[in-house]
Amino acid sequence: MPTSQPVPLSVNRLLALLPPDDYRRISRRMQPVSLPLRQTIYKVRAAIDSVYFPTSGFISAMTVMEDGAAIEVATIGNEGMTGMSAVVGGETSPYEMIVQIACDGVRMSIDAAKEEWRRDGLFHRLLVKYNTAFAMQVAYSVACNGLHKIEQRCCRWLLMTADRVGKDALPLTHEFLAVMLGVRRSSISEVLRPLQERGLLSNNRGEIRIVDRAGMEATSCECYRAVKSEFTRLFGA
Repeated sequence: MPTSQPVPLSVNRLLALLPPDDYRRISRRMQPVSLPLRQTIYKVRAAIDSVYFPTSGFISAMTVMEDGAAIEVATIGNEGMTGMSAVVGGETSPYEMIVQIACDGVRMSIDAAKEEWRRDGLFHRLLVKYNTAFAMQVAYSVACNGLHKIEQRCCRWLLMTADRVGKDALPLTHEFLAVMLGVRRSSISEVLRPLQERGLLSNNRGEIRIVDRAGMEATSCECYRAVKSEFTRLFGA
């Protein structure tokens, strides 16, 4: 149900692009939400009943195999939203969506999101642009996983996650990072050690901090730059 008062202006960068009048109207159809660590917001091929616009933290889109093996193909933070497939008529989620760093944000029912989509206004156009950028992120993630070295992939993932979260200190374990990259835990230790020795990051128990962003970007593959450039092209800095 719509709320009687608009939700206060979000730091979700997608919603922040809306003109004040559009924001006030759409915001009345949203509710604030906090999503705890490891919460699954969508199961693969399950019906989507709400879309989420994070303002902090991030959510992973995971491709899951029949045997339960999974790998991340995209992340969603304060630059975007979840549930786009249902808004445009797909009804279900092609990915399992899991909260990887606890999120605050706002939620909108899928019916309300579809109604706003059908207005064919700026909200509609923003979501089209976001869907384009998200699809490119998925494409580069798949290519990166198959073509690039683990060190490059690791740097790309850490940089991308820092962008989504808005800070360079990330609460991550080696086990978690191994799952995200689809590699053995021992491979993560082998990759992080030389990056730390070169002063690109610090690696303490339960936290990885980017120390030298320029060095990390130089070590990363082209995928990080390509996806970031596409978001900038579509939405500005």
